[in-house]
Amino acid sequence: MIKRLFASLALVLCIFPAARAQVDFDRGGSGINELIAGSDAPAVSAPAPEKGWFSSDEQKPLAPKEWTVLVYVNGKNDLEASGLYNVNKMELTGSDSSLNIVAELGRMSGQQNDVKFDGDWTGSRRFYVTKDTDEEKIKSKVQQTFKNVDMGDWRHLVDFAKWGMKYYPAKHYALIVWNHGSGWITTKGLSANKGISYDFETKNHISTPELGAAMKEIGKVDILSYDACLMQMAEVLYEVKDYADYVVGSEETVPGQGFPYDAILPAFSRGGSTGELASGMVAGYNDFYASKGKKVTLSAIKVSELGGFMTAFNDWTSALLASDQKAKIKGAAGRSAAYAYADNKDLYDFASRVAALYPDDILGAKSRALMDVIANRLVVSNIAYTSTGSDKASHGLAIYLPGKGYNDKYDALAWTRDTRWGDFLKGMKDVAEPELGSGCVKPGPNASLDEIQAYISCLTASLRESGLSGL
Repeated sequence: MIKRLFASLALVLCIFPAARAQVDFDRGGSGINELIAGSDAPAVSAPAPEKGWFSSDEQKPLAPKEWTVLVYVNGKNDLEASGLYNVNKMELTGSDSSLNIVAELGRMSGQQNDVKFDGDWTGSRRFYVTKDTDEEKIKSKVQQTFKNVDMGDWRHLVDFAKWGMKYYPAKHYALIVWNHGSGWITTKGLSANKGISYDFETKNHISTPELGAAMKEIGKVDILSYDACLMQMAEVLYEVKDYADYVVGSEETVPGQGFPYDAILPAFSRGGSTGELASGMVAGYNDFYASKGKKVTLSAIKVSELGGFMTAFNDWTSALLASDQKAKIKGAAGRSAAYAYADNKDLYDFASRVAALYPDDILGAKSRALMDVIANRLVVSNIAYTSTGSDKASHGLAIYLPGKGYNDKYDALAWTRDTRWGDFLKGMKDVAEPELGSGCVKPGPNASLDEIQAYISCLTASLRESGLSGL
């Protein structure tokens, strides 16, 4: 099956426009913009919770192990082939005496990029993943099945995680949510913000507030990770801050092959500290994608450092609000590193540009303090590439920083309620960037050498003041 899966992924690549040539979790099928537009409607009613069918009359919990890795693979969309591919990759490692690998895989029929592999079953199946070197077929035993399932319902994510923890207990847990991810994007309803786990059959998904609600019900895990696009944002991190020790995710989109599970799962079997394993996930991703010429990012965040980060962030935000140089700050924001959604900006990169504009005043000092916390305490591991090499502008945490306007749905987030970032964005929405060289006198055709040199000096000074010089 693996060859046919690759062929399917290659076919997807061939039919995309050139601008979307990188196959990834939010550039599959009709594209994330169409996906979001199609789901910007009142939330659908989820199917009534269904009791899963067990493969045996009575399922009994295993003896506790060191780690259980739970992977929620929502393939009920245009990523079905990728879901099958990833579960097969998990089987290359398989569970062992110290590690449980548990996955739920959902499928449907009739969507774009629908594939017929592995029996073409629909609904969802929960697997206890065992070692298997045959990548043509998932051979792990099916532990539970659901005929009608809404994998965009946060309650079903809770059910999966609790089921996995009950029957495959361990000292430590990692939960990976796999699917489309949209970072800060407005989707269903008036109160739902951002999202992950898009179910094309039910047209439902898990919003960021719902993700926080799900994690509250599940309880704290050692590692929470998103094998999905654009989820490593301050707003999302804040929503789940009480429910994970480390969060692993990407500022940018994630390629269609997703996490290299055969590379990252063996480390959980060998053991190590939670921080080492979270960083190991980043390293495995690095090894897999470094030579592929794709723009990718992945970072591991130590959640216990969030308190210090929030102190530095709030002090910095207060300094931004107090500044009378909003136009220059707007210019720095516009030039900061951005991702598939232009309003997603790298927080460190923006702070560094503000620091360069005001090196000697309070705003510069607060910017440098925030940069120090991000680089040396909060983000413990980070990799980033462009198509041409290392991406030095991506530092592991993105934030909503729109170039124009302000989305009022942002006010519903816990992040916005507990910080003044929304106030800052609202104050910036109508600010225009400074026009480069607006105060410089352009020399005429008969200008003297001194007048030309004065104009060049004026432009140089304008570049420096705008933050463009040396950046």
